[in-house]
Amino acid sequence: TPQSSSLVLISSTGCGTNKTCFSNPVGCDAATNADCYFMSSASPQGGSDGIQFEISGKSNGYISIGFSDDTEMGNDDIYICGQDRNGNIQVQHAFSTGRSTPTIIPLENVYNIATSFNNGIIKCSFITRNAISTQQRAANTSYYIFMANGPTNGGAIQYHPSRPFITEDKVNLLGSQLASGNANRPAIIKTHGALMLIAWMTTGSIGMISARYFKQVSKGKQILGKDIWFQVHVFLMLLTVAATITAFVLAFVSVRGWSGGAHPVIGCIVMGLALIQPLIAVFRCAPDSKRLVNGHIVGLHLCILLHSVHVPMFSFITVISIFLGLQLLDNSPNQWLLKVMGGFVGWEFLIYLVLDFNLFLKKEGKDQGTIHYEIKI
Repeated sequence: TPQSSSLVLISSTGCGTNKTCFSNPVGCDAATNADCYFMSSASPQGGSDGIQFEISGKSNGYISIGFSDDTEMGNDDIYICGQDRNGNIQVQHAFSTGRSTPTIIPLENVYNIATSFNNGIIKCSFITRNAISTQQRAANTSYYIFMANGPTNGGAIQYHPSRPFITEDKVNLLGSQLASGNANRPAIIKTHGALMLIAWMTTGSIGMISARYFKQVSKGKQILGKDIWFQVHVFLMLLTVAATITAFVLAFVSVRGWSGGAHPVIGCIVMGLALIQPLIAVFRCAPDSKRLVNGHIVGLHLCILLHSVHVPMFSFITVISIFLGLQLLDNSPNQWLLKVMGGFVGWEFLIYLVLDFNLFLKKEGKDQGTIHYEIKI
């Protein structure tokens, strides 16, 4: 089907009266707002069969609309308006299976194609007589609409960096609706993120600080036969591991498969390290163990070494995972969540430096028989 490149005029005129529209921000007009992501559907003029679609949005690669029986990606009928190898705008038809890259299929009964690319805004208009194919193959024209944008590479679409805009309810493509929706994450994914933040920005951090810096504070004071600092450390780290496992399971329950990007890969590494850490603690010899050779505890130094290397590595990888997760969650233009997280990590690192310096001064004072300096925190 020949595709023409010209200035395509797309606007919100007629939305809610003779065509169905979905846009973000809600109610924006693609004709006047450069930041408007817009799609419309209507019966072709003249009463011919099919559906006439209009798509408009700012992108450096492609914009696309998908039709689904639910609000989860996968088994969706998709039309893509994006750049080919030469930078020209083309319309493609595709079908997605799971969360893998959609499979391009022949356009077939698609005609009256008009495209344009001006000031970073991609616009497409076309009429299709193709039946919309989804998993349920419902014999109607009502679907959830997905609107996504992302980069292309050699004419092939790449994974969209932000979550698509999704309608709140099913939309009749041949009706005259003003559909509403957003790119908000499901509550289960927000719970996943909250648990990871709680685990590694509060319980995990406090648990590690209590073990490293506060052993002498409660020296001689015990609960259930163990030093207070140790019981606090164990309790907080068990909470951390439990929250990590719960968050990990919630993510897979929500996605129901494997999603793209680096976040799930690093998340699996974090999960593996979270399971290894308690095992190292279980098999670590106690300082008063009977397994002594010439005053040294057999295997204790090895366990201490493993623990010392494993914990900072674990924390570092977890922080990377959290940053990647926040990048997926934050749809704001200035990515303020990442900035807040960066400030929190910097503040925590500063606390570790101050406490380490204080610990160093204490040890130096003990070696000389007198503690000359001590920072009070």
